[in-house]
Amino acid sequence: MTVQNELVKLGNARIESNTAQLFLPEWIMPEFVNVEIPTEADLVTESSGQKYPLGSKLVKRDGIWRYCKAGAAMAAYGFLKGCYTQIPGKAGNNVGAGYEGAAYEAAAAGATAIKITDTAATKNLYAGGLLTIYNDTDKRYADYEIIGNDASNATYTIIYIAPPGLKDALTTAYGIDAYLSPYYNVRGLTGGYMSALGYAKMNITTLYYFWLFTAGRISGITGASTWPGQTQYYRDVYANTDGSLITYTAGYQRIGYLLFRTASDYGDNTIMLQLDQ
Repeated sequence: MTVQNELVKLGNARIESNTAQLFLPEWIMPEFVNVEIPTEADLVTESSGQKYPLGSKLVKRDGIWRYCKAGAAMAAYGFLKGCYTQIPGKAGNNVGAGYEGAAYEAAAAGATAIKITDTAATKNLYAGGLLTIYNDTDKRYADYEIIGNDASNATYTIIYIAPPGLKDALTTAYGIDAYLSPYYNVRGLTGGYMSALGYAKMNITTLYYFWLFTAGRISGITGASTWPGQTQYYRDVYANTDGSLITYTAGYQRIGYLLFRTASDYGDNTIMLQLDQ
């Protein structure tokens, strides 16, 4: 059976309670049809098995969380996390990092199955990812959410998008990019080539699943040598190269802003995180 025949369409992909909303993908594998809204304990507890589709979104009070998979062990629980997967094309098309090139074969307008020359993809590696088609013929660059993929047959991989499918016919002359979900390979932030996605203030085991806090009020996070707020007017906060919180530094990624009044001799780490919406 192909993934296309396994996927089910949810009648309602938004599950609500009095205090929270859980957003699931519209098209989903049956084993991940989970309408249970995570508890406070769930948000600080990892699991060895996957309970929700990657990227599932939880909105609770003034905060946002995303469901992730750990690409490596993360013991630094007060530090920012980010996506470790390199962009398609840089890492190669057959190493579990996405795809850049052309389609394996043409597809008609309305098609929901696209073949790409990834010879080693595992089942649903691309689920929750993004397909971009650079169509200069029709003067349209279109993006589609990837809802799943079959395992490679060692020649190509079939990725699937939701109906009504392709807006225009796809030829093998068009360039395409197929990205994985940014929540598939989350690790501790390192160096200057990763972007921060959020915080998970707990120890996380390799290949385990967890909820990542991506937006809202947060504290109890690790600061750099000079705490944010010790320089007047610098109210925005940034990601240091090791994932700690730092005051304004040219070229670094802005992640939010300070909430409380500070002083030259006393900074703070209570911020409004703004890495999601």
